[in-house]
Amino acid sequence: MAGSKAWTAPKAAALYLSANRGYSQYNGRRYNNYQQHNDDPHLSSQQFSNQQHYDPQHNSNHQYHDEQQWEYRPDGPEDGGVRLLRPTLWALGFTAGTFYLCSSSFADHRERLRVQSGGILAAIGLRTQQYDEEERVWALMSDGHVRRLVGRAHAVSGEKHARAIRRIAHLPAWVPLELKRTGVMLADKWYRLSAGERCVYTIVGLNAVVFGMWQIPRLLPFMARNFLHDPRSGRSFTLLTSTFSHRELFHFAFNTIALVSFGTSVADIMGVEHFTAFYLSAGVVSSLVSHLLMPLRPALMLPSLGASGAVYSVVGATMMMFPHAKIALIFLPFLPFTISQAFPALLAYDLAGAVLGWRSFNHVAHLAGGLYGIAYMEWGAKQWARLTLYIEERRARKAPKDN
Repeated sequence: MAGSKAWTAPKAAALYLSANRGYSQYNGRRYNNYQQHNDDPHLSSQQFSNQQHYDPQHNSNHQYHDEQQWEYRPDGPEDGGVRLLRPTLWALGFTAGTFYLCSSSFADHRERLRVQSGGILAAIGLRTQQYDEEERVWALMSDGHVRRLVGRAHAVSGEKHARAIRRIAHLPAWVPLELKRTGVMLADKWYRLSAGERCVYTIVGLNAVVFGMWQIPRLLPFMARNFLHDPRSGRSFTLLTSTFSHRELFHFAFNTIALVSFGTSVADIMGVEHFTAFYLSAGVVSSLVSHLLMPLRPALMLPSLGASGAVYSVVGATMMMFPHAKIALIFLPFLPFTISQAFPALLAYDLAGAVLGWRSFNHVAHLAGGLYGIAYMEWGAKQWARLTLYIEERRARKAPKDN
């Protein structure tokens, strides 16, 4: 099966992690003080810390520390209610715009490929294009600074790779040689990844930046306002930004492992533009569904963050693409399952959590993300193809007028 090599035990073990604590969309216990005292939203976190009533088994792990003594004040509707129409319209507008922009970029990419390989003299044109790029790469790698840094026989994957090495070689003389060689090594690794892998690692990099910002005490108020989705805050854009946000190291690490394990194969098959639109829309949709259903369970109306909803969508898409792929759990490596057996069981667990009101994870967001991934591969991918075709036909109709 194509892509089956991605489902070895070490990688597929991420499905076990999805059932582990680190895969939580909620940082629920961390912020449950706010829920317990929602009759006075202007209490500071110091006051919360003095009045908390945690379950004893969690107290030692979830106390507020000195760097967290900042005041959290939701500035949403005065009645403390939850807006439903505004975030829904924002999510629909963002999703539609994202798909249109990514589809337009994909159409541009396909047009460039046609120009390079199409026409009556297709073979000659393609050969000329290859030779032109080879000459440009040779000229870049023949630069004196480059040769002194990497020698004469350094292999590169293309013109972009060669340009990156040339830029490193032309860094100022005071930059240590070892640092330049480290930069070359990283450039080699980056440009030898597939396009899908580079897309996934870019998402991981963004998550890492946001995670690092959470660790800076002075930025905590800013992060809480802009990277934590509180249904009562009145902010709609946090439906998106919270999906790149992780406060805990384990949460960040487990979501990263799951995304890299499952996302690279999906991104390679979909293509960068398609996967980008799919991933961003999955994060927003899973956050929106959780937002809309929270008023039904006021006790669960807690601020949330994390990429779990989007990652669930990726796992759901993987199940639709590779229904018979074998996966293994970390604690049961000798007992393999197919993803079609394991993922529905995980969704059933989240359905039970959503119905019974379990507070450990944001089960609604997990369930919404997983179902979105399955539904998208069943119906949404066809709409992507239609949208791309529509954009290309529209451009073709406009082309004679432009000329």
